[in-house]
Amino acid sequence: MALKRLLVVSPLFSVNAPQPARFRELVRRWSGIFDVTVLAFDTGGSAPVMAEGTELKLMKFTRAGRMLIGSRIKFREREQNDPKQGVSGFSARKHGLRSWLRKVRINRFFFPDVFIVEYLNIRKHLLTLTTSFRPDAVIISVSPFTLLFLGGALKRRFPHIKLVIDTGDPFHGDSSSYSRRLLHRLFARRIERMGLAKADITVVPALILKKHYLGCYGDVVDDQRIKVIENGISELFTSIPSARRDRDAPFRMVYAGRFYSGMRDPSGLYAAVRKFGPGEILLKLFGNIQQEYLPPASDPRFITGGAVSAERLAREYEEADLVVYLDNARGVQVPGKVYEVLAVNRPVLYICQDEASPSWEIMNGRDGVFTVTNDQQSIEEGIARVMKETPASEYHRGSEMFTFESLASRYGVLIEGLISGDQADRLTR
Repeated sequence: MALKRLLVVSPLFSVNAPQPARFRELVRRWSGIFDVTVLAFDTGGSAPVMAEGTELKLMKFTRAGRMLIGSRIKFREREQNDPKQGVSGFSARKHGLRSWLRKVRINRFFFPDVFIVEYLNIRKHLLTLTTSFRPDAVIISVSPFTLLFLGGALKRRFPHIKLVIDTGDPFHGDSSSYSRRLLHRLFARRIERMGLAKADITVVPALILKKHYLGCYGDVVDDQRIKVIENGISELFTSIPSARRDRDAPFRMVYAGRFYSGMRDPSGLYAAVRKFGPGEILLKLFGNIQQEYLPPASDPRFITGGAVSAERLAREYEEADLVVYLDNARGVQVPGKVYEVLAVNRPVLYICQDEASPSWEIMNGRDGVFTVTNDQQSIEEGIARVMKETPASEYHRGSEMFTFESLASRYGVLIEGLISGDQADRLTR
């Protein structure tokens, strides 16, 4: 029996970012289940090795795309390969228009985002490829948000093809400061409603986002057309062995991720750590952390390690006594790290604003999760509580549901049910 044909649109498929990484893992596991073709941009680096039965079709950037998108991708890749540079450590030796464009938050000057300069290019390649490949279903990763327009173009030409919109982050309700402006919100809701209305199924990574969409766009979607498929986690993090019962000093804490103004503020965390003696506690921070959010370089209670590989981060988690997770202060945008830290077999310090925080339903009350508010006293008390606890041999958080293997299986069942038309029995939830 011939395999069902699946076309995945993921423009930055080879880039080290959450959504592309997610689809690389999915596509690899769908080999032998679907006949998969991925449409993506040639970003100038080495293309991912595709599994047997999968194919990568590469598009070229236009001149505007090379300047606005391609140059920024290359610059960020250099940053990740040189952690000392940091996100805000832009080299003063670099000059010219491209260097300036890399520094500024360029998306605020484009709507929906900078990929609007490539929309016609992407649409042309999508329609051409769909004509030749004749897929049974198309998945569009609408990160960037410009890709929301593709659903209408695809359905007008090929109304019989099943369309899945995979949102990642929301458009209306995104956490960036410029997205909260009134004019942006009004247009964002209109574009998002239009995109979701064209989809046969919309896939979201968390229940809070499903509720958000039903509340905002209940006139064009319903409960059966929005499905929750969480962000996947690498088996590297689920295989970390139990912590030693006889902890050594200093008490070791790990935080991996970025900080954002008004969204993920580390000042309370830093103040809490400084309440402990230098030989008593150690906080290690990993990721492209902006200069203004780095802890004091001379304080021995803090170590910053820059961006690291998943393998290195798994080793750091293994050596840690506590994993720190700082939630967004507002909105419906759930940081992808939430599932990763739950998978690590260590106590987790969950720092949040209140019960309305995006990850509250996912984190609060889980085995070995210590919930605190984002202020110095609450965080200090939470750390002290964990230090007095004897680490469990295993924390039962249901993380096996969030591995890429499980994710790909559930997503695959959803697609098969959509193609066959037997949604009621085969869609996951």
